[in-house]
Amino acid sequence: MSMRIIAGELKGRKIKAPRGRATRPMRDFVREAVFDMLGELVNGARVLDLFAGSGSLGLESLSRGAEEAVFVDRGREPARIIQENLDNLGVGSRGKVVRSEILEYLRRYGSPERPFNLIFIDPPFKIDVNYRKELLKKLSEGGFLSPAAVVVMEAPLRSSVTEPPPGLEFRERRKYGETAVDIYEKREMT
Repeated sequence: MSMRIIAGELKGRKIKAPRGRATRPMRDFVREAVFDMLGELVNGARVLDLFAGSGSLGLESLSRGAEEAVFVDRGREPARIIQENLDNLGVGSRGKVVRSEILEYLRRYGSPERPFNLIFIDPPFKIDVNYRKELLKKLSEGGFLSPAAVVVMEAPLRSSVTEPPPGLEFRERRKYGETAVDIYEKREMT
């Protein structure tokens, strides 16, 4: 399966996606709507793409001016394909692929040297609300969020909004077909 970069310096370039049902890339029209909403936030951002799959969200970010992207996926095939996509697009020096289960990555790499401005979470729809809560908690407590960070999490349309931990604030839910996209922002603790 192949997809295309929607906009930016790599617009129209093809990217590969892993085969099979294990990976469900964000649909093009949803990805386009999300990036239109994010606008200039992407420019110069440090991006974390969790459950990266094909890497489409991080790659789209790099095309639209993100400084760098870290792609995390537990699968061997997705990790290989993301690296191949980075190399084929000529942006390998701006991307890093980490093969790890997501919560394990967040435990192991807490308090990164430089926090992230933009975090994408595109988990399998079968992931339950408790796992989603734990993800947001680890991101917030682990020092992954820059002061003005935005977290974008895809969810099934019929799911409830995941309650954010202290330090994160739910901003809005956008609906696209059977997909919901929940937007969270870092909130300064008082």
